[in-house]
Amino acid sequence: MDRSISPYERHGEVSPVTDAFLLVHTFDASETLTGLADRYYADWRRWRLIADRNGIADVRQIAPGTELLIPELPRELGSFESR
Repeated sequence: MDRSISPYERHGEVSPVTDAFLLVHTFDASETLTGLADRYYADWRRWRLIADRNGIADVRQIAPGTELLIPELPRELGSFESR
């Protein structure tokens, strides 16, 4: 029986605090990081969170089929919002 492999095992080093609710997205040639930020965060300006988490230096050079880790938005200090 094959064992399921978590995104943490597939993509290397993780931080339990910042990656507690990690999503994996397979990048398509028609997508952009700003579009993904708008989709996952409802704010296209948050694209840098995705780029930084995935070590992307040039956002124009993401190959189709690349699995991108989508981190959860950082909580604001003083926020006690429940999931």
